[in-house]
Amino acid sequence: MTPSDLRTYLRQRGQASLIDLAARFDSDPALIQDVLGYWQRKGKVRVSGAACGKSCHQCNNSQVIFYQWQE
Repeated sequence: MTPSDLRTYLRQRGQASLIDLAARFDSDPALIQDVLGYWQRKGKVRVSGAACGKSCHQCNNSQVIFYQWQE
């Protein structure tokens, strides 16, 4: 996974959770956070605690972190 791979994925989805990103790229969440940090420093990624919008309620939304791409 490269920073541009992560950028493309977030641009397409608009937002994604750390859990989703780690699963999508089959990578350690810490590595994903490092790459996200790169994009955050450039002002392209914003951290959000927003819910995913799904109605399954299988996760504790207060503990799920979402990352949003900023154009």
